Amino acid sequence: MVRQSPTVWINPDVLRWAVAGSGWDAGDLSEKTNIESESILRLDKRSAAIKVSDLRKISKTIKRPLSVLLLPEPPKERDLTDYRKVGGVGAGNLSKKTLAAIRNARYVQSNAGDLLEMRSEDARPNIIPRTLKDDPETVAEAERKVLGLALEKRRKGEDIDKFVQATYLALREKIESLNIFVLQAAMDVSEARGFALADGYPRVILINSRDGLRPRLFTLLHEYAHLLLKTDGICLTNSDDFGGRPMGHDTAIERWCNNFAGAVIMPKSVILKDLDDRANRAPDRVVAYLASKFCTSKTAAVVRILNLLGKDRHRAGYLEYYKMISSKPTPKPGGGGGGDRDMAQECVNRNGMRYVGLVSDSRTRDMITTNYMIRYLNLKTKHFEDLDKLI
Repeated sequence: MVRQSPTVWINPDVLRWAVAGSGWDAGDLSEKTNIESESILRLDKRSAAIKVSDLRKISKTIKRPLSVLLLPEPPKERDLTDYRKVGGVGAGNLSKKTLAAIRNARYVQSNAGDLLEMRSEDARPNIIPRTLKDDPETVAEAERKVLGLALEKRRKGEDIDKFVQATYLALREKIESLNIFVLQAAMDVSEARGFALADGYPRVILINSRDGLRPRLFTLLHEYAHLLLKTDGICLTNSDDFGGRPMGHDTAIERWCNNFAGAVIMPKSVILKDLDDRANRAPDRVVAYLASKFCTSKTAAVVRILNLLGKDRHRAGYLEYYKMISSKPTPKPGGGGGGDRDMAQECVNRNGMRYVGLVSDSRTRDMITTNYMIRYLNLKTKHFEDLDKLI
């Protein structure tokens, strides 16, 4: 005799919310799980019974905890502002992977907030709030000192990739020391390069781990700027509109963040001097020089130049160069090599040292159990010893 799976009553509104918010539709989910679509989205009922085995299949497929699907009502969630459309960039629907990254960032934000409250520690960031009325150049000059960034000081002959990696890690650590949690997740680079959560405490930044290190450095500063402005949103960064059209509020915010990030990496006084010294050189050569000097991408360098030139007679040449390189598809970083995975290091890369240290120390103080640490870090106990060595 075949044992039948027990059934459970759920709110179909919760199931619809969970499925839609994961990037699935009823048809695709039905095909993936072999569950009739009518069983997945009972549109005509306020409550409905579903097999527990089916609910587990759905939970696993859409990557939502089973407990979430059993909620009495869909939770209220604030959508992130979509800044990807700024500068004429097309902003399509977010993929399952990006939606999962946003959910996980909110999960980390919630967990970190609970732990900080348990420890009677402040969850607010140690930063000075700014507004669009503040000059991003002036703010960048002050923040550059706080963050300790000086990319132009790379020693002659020093490997640029190793230097950028060390600089990125140091910047991430510095921003986390300001009580901001910096996460990483793999997403389609052409879809999103990062986002910031500024609608609750603690503040959270997520960077696309599939992106190159130079763009990641720019994006980290860009999202940090969003937190200075107390704005959250998902971004492509570096996209801009130099056509002189009127700016809406979203465009003004995104340009401010772009200008801030560019000014932190490439100080105005240094850039203007370099442009004067190379006034008779072709735009591509000047951009290549500045990108190398400041360890940034050519796109970031030319955007910075265009934001500073105003009505300069050389501006047209740089604008044409920007249009040429921005029309090329975003290169996909190469895959990693083989060998055994270092799960503890991956946990730190994914969650950031601030969050990992907070969770681990809370367990050491017996404020949370081992099971909670497993859930909070998505890491098995056999890797805890390796994790302790890293933190």
